[in-house]
Amino acid sequence: MNREQLLTRLGFFLNPANGIGAALYFVVNEGGESVIKFADVDDNVKNELKERFLQYITEKFTDNESLHYQNISEADDRKNVVYKYDLDERPESLNILNEILLNDEQEHFNFNTHSLADVSGYLITIGNEVHKIALYKKSYPFNLLKRDRFLLVPSNERLVKVDNEAIVLDNSFDFMMVDETLIVLKLATIERHFGFEQVIRNQALNTITLIDTQQLLENVDQMHALAQNLNHARKLMKIGKSPVLTLPVQNIIQFINGHPELNGKIVLNDIGNKIMLTTQISKKLFLKLLNDDYLFSNLTELEYDSHSKDKLQEIQNAE
Repeated sequence: MNREQLLTRLGFFLNPANGIGAALYFVVNEGGESVIKFADVDDNVKNELKERFLQYITEKFTDNESLHYQNISEADDRKNVVYKYDLDERPESLNILNEILLNDEQEHFNFNTHSLADVSGYLITIGNEVHKIALYKKSYPFNLLKRDRFLLVPSNERLVKVDNEAIVLDNSFDFMMVDETLIVLKLATIERHFGFEQVIRNQALNTITLIDTQQLLENVDQMHALAQNLNHARKLMKIGKSPVLTLPVQNIIQFINGHPELNGKIVLNDIGNKIMLTTQISKKLFLKLLNDDYLFSNLTELEYDSHSKDKLQEIQNAE
């Protein structure tokens, strides 16, 4: 699903004529597994939740012309971005979004057996009987007002104490499932709480295997040591789809020898057919090389270092 297709699909749910409604579910940890519980919510509250989340979708996607839409396998440090999950490997903990779209008839959340403190996340479905999207929002301690907190709210002309637990929600969310496409809005959340760090490391190992197959390095173990660092593992994951890895080794070596930034910093073995990474600087430059960060301007004939690259065809398709 490209950006244009995503916006078209979201437009269906933003159209009131399509009979759009909303439902709220709690994600509860039971025996080490994430279990979905239906939250019985007043109709007026459900309508307000629906309108708030649809407003956020409008602001984040529809009206946000500068929004970047990018594969999560190629994530970089740009701002104002959402990611399409394009990897075959996906943390099992994210299957709850598929589950709620396949079956919205879930057991009710029972306040006699569960506390709001047991809630690890919120699922919101938006749509009608035929078409739905699912939103996920991680629960944090600040989302919960416990009974031991002294909460006062206005009632007529005085303040009264609230004795029950309460949850506090804003209209943002972390992930969204649209048809079969998972959209990630908060990269840090999927990394820290959903096992995506392990996916990154696995993808980095796949890239190292590809590098080894190309016989680029004299000693590929240096890459395994580098991949222990998560930031480097992220870069290796991204490199897995780099066109540089499809080039003949000799072409890469010729580029190194002729580039002012690389020549002398990345060295070759004695017979000059493989790369040796002898310093931390050489390892850093090698990653940038594989990511195709070194660009040449036909206009100014100057060399540039640019890791945030949008292919011209992709830019045209997004317009």
